[in-house]
Amino acid sequence: MNNNGLKKRESQTAKEGFNNKKDIVTKFNNWKKDKTAQEWLKIMEYKLKEIEFVEAIIISGYKTDVQVQVRIKLKKTIDVENLQVKLVSNSKGFNQIDKRKVDKYIEMWNMPDNISKILKKYTGEIQPTIKNPRDKRRTFMNEFSKKTQETLINWLEKNKSLIVNDIIKGRGKFAAEWMLVAQKTNEKARWV
Repeated sequence: MNNNGLKKRESQTAKEGFNNKKDIVTKFNNWKKDKTAQEWLKIMEYKLKEIEFVEAIIISGYKTDVQVQVRIKLKKTIDVENLQVKLVSNSKGFNQIDKRKVDKYIEMWNMPDNISKILKKYTGEIQPTIKNPRDKRRTFMNEFSKKTQETLINWLEKNKSLIVNDIIKGRGKFAAEWMLVAQKTNEKARWV
């Protein structure tokens, strides 16, 4: 696929993801009539008869994609639920969970130089330095030496809790507490 084709596909994927978030916000905002939204609220351990109102909004630039605010009758507080929304557009279920460059991870995790170089080669930020790479844009993990693979695996093992938390949940007040997966096929949506 050429660069223009890749950019068009990425643009279409981004549009579908945004529309998906808008669909989810609409469902939550119509929770009184929307059976799926009611099920989501039950999963979040709300009793429908106690809910006064629900307002959902799209959040950008954080792991949270949709924030749902729920007010319970007779209480003066509003619960806030942060959701990360993932669109699965094919039956294989492939989805990218993070788009940051390795330099951002270096900053977040105090990553040593040797690990950052391995990851930059893997992501294609540094082109392959091996003979006859499978892909001239990046180095696949099984193309690294066994020693390099072990070095990376040991570092990942040591830091796995931090890594999983930052990549899946995020940090701060907009850290995601829930992950909602939507699968769309033939213009029909199935909410998981």
